[in-house]
Amino acid sequence: MRIIKRFFKLALFSLIALLTMLYFFQEKLIFHSTRIPQDHVYQFATEFDELFLTAADGAVLNGLHFKQPNPNGVILYCHGNAGELDDWGAWAQELSERYHYDVVIWDYRGYGKSTGKRRQNLMLDDGYLFYNYCKSQFPEDKITVFGRSLGGFFATHIALASKASQLILESTPTSLLNIAKREYPFLPSKQLLKFKFQNEGNITDIKMPTYIIHGTDDQLVPFEHGQQLYTLSQAQTKKLFAIDSGGHNDLHNFKDSYFNALDELFK
Repeated sequence: MRIIKRFFKLALFSLIALLTMLYFFQEKLIFHSTRIPQDHVYQFATEFDELFLTAADGAVLNGLHFKQPNPNGVILYCHGNAGELDDWGAWAQELSERYHYDVVIWDYRGYGKSTGKRRQNLMLDDGYLFYNYCKSQFPEDKITVFGRSLGGFFATHIALASKASQLILESTPTSLLNIAKREYPFLPSKQLLKFKFQNEGNITDIKMPTYIIHGTDDQLVPFEHGQQLYTLSQAQTKKLFAIDSGGHNDLHNFKDSYFNALDELFK
């Protein structure tokens, strides 16, 4: 009997320890970020400006503005949960050159050179800093808001309070909670999750043209998330681009279907 009691006590202690660890260390599971020295010098072939925008709480967000002569407009790009501007900048540069658009991209708090405490509302509102910067350079009907994966949460938050020309969501979840429930079905994710980023509520209030790009074989954010967001969207103009056999991080390898979708949206 004592052995059984000890076993259950040990199991309970282990469970509490696991839940406590997951609660306090979930940032490392959600945000795969690395810091970059403040004196790091970015190197890109395309002309660009480095941006430092200050939030109301004093956080400083680092961004890049890739420039084209007589651009067709500007893409405000919200990147995924892994990598910083020294990596994502190469993709922003490619978008800029391929479609002759300016591209503005930034690192979230704790990524690269960006500073500040990670709080959901503060992080989401940081997107307005960069949207307002884009508005200072372009009329709103020349601004595209583009969110990839985690960046989709920032993109829909920006779109709610803007009059951009279009919203693009790539490989984006309905919510972080739905992903957590799928990955950890044995845990009380609703109670543990501090960052309750979501798109499923936002997208029902977004009226601008909305386009969703999603791989049919995405193992991290299943294709059903893209389908659900498309169904929930109330935009009069909307389209779901299904990238057949596409995964989560390899859509650019499907040059015909993926870049055909972007060609349709930017050319």
